[in-house]
Amino acid sequence: MTAVAAAPSASADRRATHFIGVILGVLLLAAYFALPFVNQPELGATGITTLTQRGNNEFELETNGLVLLPIAAAAALGLGLWTVFSPRHERVTSILIGGSGVVALAYFIIFFKAYLEAKGSSYLGSMAFGFWAMLALAVLMIAQTVLPRASTGEEFSIRRVLGNQEMILLGGLIALVTIVGISNPRYLAERNITDVLQSHAYIAVAAIGTTMVIITGNIDISIGSLVGLLAIISGRIATDTGLIWLAWLAPPVLGMVAGGVTGFLVAYMRIPSIVVTLGMLSILKGMLLIWTAGSRVVDLPEGFFLAQMRPLNIPMPVWFMVVLTILAALWMRYSGFGRSLYAVGGNKEAARLSGLSEHRIVFQVFVINGFFVGISSVLYATQLTIIQATPPPGMELTVITAAVVGGVSILGGTGTAIGATLAAILLSAIRSSMVFVNLSPFWLRAVQGLLILVTVLADLLRRRRQRV
Repeated sequence: MTAVAAAPSASADRRATHFIGVILGVLLLAAYFALPFVNQPELGATGITTLTQRGNNEFELETNGLVLLPIAAAAALGLGLWTVFSPRHERVTSILIGGSGVVALAYFIIFFKAYLEAKGSSYLGSMAFGFWAMLALAVLMIAQTVLPRASTGEEFSIRRVLGNQEMILLGGLIALVTIVGISNPRYLAERNITDVLQSHAYIAVAAIGTTMVIITGNIDISIGSLVGLLAIISGRIATDTGLIWLAWLAPPVLGMVAGGVTGFLVAYMRIPSIVVTLGMLSILKGMLLIWTAGSRVVDLPEGFFLAQMRPLNIPMPVWFMVVLTILAALWMRYSGFGRSLYAVGGNKEAARLSGLSEHRIVFQVFVINGFFVGISSVLYATQLTIIQATPPPGMELTVITAAVVGGVSILGGTGTAIGATLAAILLSAIRSSMVFVNLSPFWLRAVQGLLILVTVLADLLRRRRQRV
């Protein structure tokens, strides 16, 4: 009788390569904080005052692209720690660390391009040791991807990883940021990077709920109208009562109520979700216009603007986007209810024979979707000092695009919250890049439509291969 070899422990057989990410991340962070223009921004990148004063520094290199370095270092450090605690992911994390190296290297390309044009090659001799150390570390982060790695299971093979939708989106985002940043360094200014993450954070939050709905084989096209109505309700509560906490709490609760109505009609009345949500779109938009008579909400109390708060100097919408994405991803992957969403969307009959109630699951997922839409509406309502009396234009298409491009099959059964969030960030980055490459932003709708068509076609081809 042949003995079956035990599967290796996740923490067993660590090798020197498992610590590469941690070492490179720590060294890159140390070199970054050693730079004179990080500790003393008034000195600028060279210490030459005439070039680095605000009015004279045409390139603003202390901000344009420099923000990439700590992001790349932190990413490498986090990925390195992931490898240390879970060595079986070594091949995956080595590729991601290499991507971080590409992002870090983009700053140096920007620096060389701009300053060689301004001062000539002799100018580079004034750079401190930390500058050249960071350049060497960025190259090492890219080079470590070719080191031999221990063999892993099929789940973590290079082919499987590179074919993952989240990896495709991440690679596309890195390529976009690098190419546009090199062509126009101002694209990588800290303020613009923050705007890219913040402007579509409420889209990403709504896309998480939409992802869950589409996974079950349904759809919700009433999101924009519901966000507009809940935003007005939140603003009216704040101005009429002064109860800021109630203005923030009411939209998620009312969103769950609206989601419950939609879920009941879809799950128990057996009305197709496209029909129900199309009707809800018109009803909610009509309620919004009748109630407000086209009047905006103004004179909002000072403490109302949740989206304008910056804990640890990071915009609050980014905190909501990241935290909710992580929680939703873990919940969908490891909880019983989360797995049931995939079961219902993938094969309703098999799910029924397994004892799952399709009616209950569909009803509950629409309620959960309403909760995420409510949070999205609060972020939307508090980002400006006034609240418009109309729904956010084109929000339904943007949210559905983020979900579908993020890897959610329009036929149900597959998709992740992480993919939806990455797709929302990618759409925001594309919109911002159009400004910096002098391309009309009206092309964004065409790009969104093209992304949907390509993603759906790829999903259909993948399903066809699986049936063969």
